[in-house]
Order: sequence, then C-alpha cells, then structure tokens
Amino acid sequence: MNHFLIIANDRTRRGELLPQIVEAIRNKGGGCDIYAGNWRRNPQDVEVDAKTECIITVGGDGTLIGASKIALEHNIPLVGVNRGHLGYLCDLDEQSVFTALDALIEERFSIEERMLLSGHIEDEDGSRGKQMRALNDVVISSHHGLQVIHFMVYINGELLYSFNGDGMIFATPTGSTAYNMSANGPIVDPKTDVILMTPINPHTLNTRSIVLDASDRITLTIGRRHADDEPTAAASFDGEMADMLSPGKKVCVRRAKDKVRMIRFTDMSFLERIRRKMREQ
Repeated sequence: MNHFLIIANDRTRRGELLPQIVEAIRNKGGGCDIYAGNWRRNPQDVEVDAKTECIITVGGDGTLIGASKIALEHNIPLVGVNRGHLGYLCDLDEQSVFTALDALIEERFSIEERMLLSGHIEDEDGSRGKQMRALNDVVISSHHGLQVIHFMVYINGELLYSFNGDGMIFATPTGSTAYNMSANGPIVDPKTDVILMTPINPHTLNTRSIVLDASDRITLTIGRRHADDEPTAAASFDGEMADMLSPGKKVCVRRAKDKVRMIRFTDMSFLERIRRKMREQ
C-alpha cells in the first residue's frame, strides 16, 4: 500500500498525533489525503482519490463507524487508531500506529469482512423510506423519553413475541460489544454472520436476547397499550435517525448484501482482544 486517506474527528485534529502520522507516511515514501472536522454530517461529500488503498481513522469507534460508509462505497479496507475512551473496533493506538504503518506499506496484514444490516421504514400503504445500513446496530427506542412501548417482532413473517419495554436493538456481530453489550446482550465473534436481537429493559421475566440466522428477515411494529395511547418510537441506524415509528408503520431489517473490509495485523484471537479491552476499562 502506498496511498492513504486519513479521516479524523474534531478533537484529534487539534492534537499532535495526526501530523505525526502524516509525516511518518510521507517519510516512508507514501502519500495521504486528510479529512477532519464535520465530515460525518455528509460523508458522501468526502472525495476519495482513485489511488487510495486504505482508510485510516483517528478517533474512536464512532469515527470508524462513520468512515465505514466511505470505505464501503469505494470498496477500500479500513483500520482505526483509537483516541477515544475504549475503542473495541480500533485495533491501533498512538504507540502501535507507527509500526502498523510499516506493515501496511509492506503488505503485512490480513483483512476481515464484517457483515452489515440493511433496513427501512415501511408505511401502511407499503411505501418505503430511505434504505439505510448499519455496521453496529439498528436501535428502536421511545421518542418521548421514559415511555413504555408495546413492541411486536416478526421473523420471516411469523410473530416471534410481543413485549412492553423501552426499546429493541438489532446488532451485527461487530456491534455486539456496543449498545447490545450494555443491554446484557451476547458478545459474538465479529467474523460470524448472525443477527443479535436484544430487548431494552423489557417489562417481563421471559424476554431474552436471541441470536438469529443472518438470512432471517425481521419486522418490528409498535402497538397501543390502551385506547388513548399514541406511542412513537425513533428508529436509528448506527446512531443516524431513520424515521419515526408509530402504529401502522414498521421497521424492516435484514443482512446487507455487501460487507465492510477491516484490516488486522496480528493473529490475536477475538477472545484475547476482548480480554485486553476489558482490562482497559
């Protein structure tokens, strides 16, 4: 690899690490372009040079997730340098990034493919909203704060269960260590192809997380708990608002056709990475 695109968040732009990475790449004979600031509002506006072979994010997991949309569009692998709090998705830090640059330039790395979720909001008349994708998760939660909502979940057209609660998380294996983990959902090896379904604070004793086949088609609707109830929920894909959900509308989620490619430098197992991250908390 010889040409890189570095994508950084606002906080990192003001630090010393970003210019050090740029200088190291250029000293090794490579080239790079830099995007920092408010690029996440309109990632489609980020220009990617045809020579770009790798995207390096400098920030936290949120920066990497945002940049994954750019990597996906241009079919470019990416790797993250963690400058956030924990960084489950970012393999590198400010100490290891410079050794990793040598490995990138010398082509000493492997690539993992990560599945994504794809989905949309559908109205009663069958009209569909914008198709969206998520590397981490699709989250449906109350729009009015502490409001209990009645959820109904269908798998391949068949009712799985209904429950009252605060929301629902549909997570990829990559997103299993994000909100899903905080809601007591299972942690899954990110190389697998499954869909995790984790209720948020269900008001029942028998509602648990479920691991679904990646080929399953999921539909979620909300209902009224009593006659004068007007529930509304917000549906978001990797934190990006999709639309409001009200009785009569439904969220449709399934595995996306394409995958994000992420760079790995060691043979360290997923379990070892998890153990190390847990010790950093």
